[in-house]
Amino acid sequence: MKAVALIAVCFLALQVVPINCPAADPQGPLAREQERYTISIALEFSKKFKSPLVRALDSLGTMTPNGYASGFIVADGLVMTSYHVVSGQLSPAKRKTLGFKPDDELEVKAYVYGCPVRVVKVNEKADLALLKVCGPVKQPRHAKFVTAPASVEPLLVIAHPGQRKAIKSGSFRGTYSFGGHDYWAVRVEAEDGFSGSPVYDSNGDIVGVFCLYDWTQGVGLMSPGTQAQELLADYGGSAQP
Repeated sequence: MKAVALIAVCFLALQVVPINCPAADPQGPLAREQERYTISIALEFSKKFKSPLVRALDSLGTMTPNGYASGFIVADGLVMTSYHVVSGQLSPAKRKTLGFKPDDELEVKAYVYGCPVRVVKVNEKADLALLKVCGPVKQPRHAKFVTAPASVEPLLVIAHPGQRKAIKSGSFRGTYSFGGHDYWAVRVEAEDGFSGSPVYDSNGDIVGVFCLYDWTQGVGLMSPGTQAQELLADYGGSAQP
């Protein structure tokens, strides 16, 4: 598979593109139970190099998000998402969509419930990031991660880009190698804003974190839940209740 076919399905849910997420509930009680743990992450992209005057003026302004991604609660005050969501790295085409030059270097500020987040732990290779949230993320949710599910096992992806949630059912498709790293694949319909979404099995346990999409094959790629568990454990949290 050519690398050009793989596109990060993240923030863009750009403000200039309407989000059309259905209110479907394909897994019934399971989706209703788990969707409350999926969090919208507002993103504010700007040029990385600014004059001191521009930076001073920016510090006086209010939050003006120009993109959105998803994340989910893994412990009290902690949200997990994809690393590329908070890296500030965008394709030239998406930079242009936001009004920047294709070669502009960008930085990004991330917010949950209008409150800036702090990136406390990342695994760039696995495309995972752990965020400390100062907003009202206080539910005693300790994520339970699982190893790879059985072939074609039904899975559930719950995204929250912006104001609306998207709940999509899919099926497990095994491993998928890209960029020297092994991902797990899920056959599912996806939209912009899905990066950082949790992927659940039929028991409500987390199989992985949605991060990439192959539009030619209709297959989403996820960082394995075991790597998300390791990242949380490395930070000092507990991945099990």
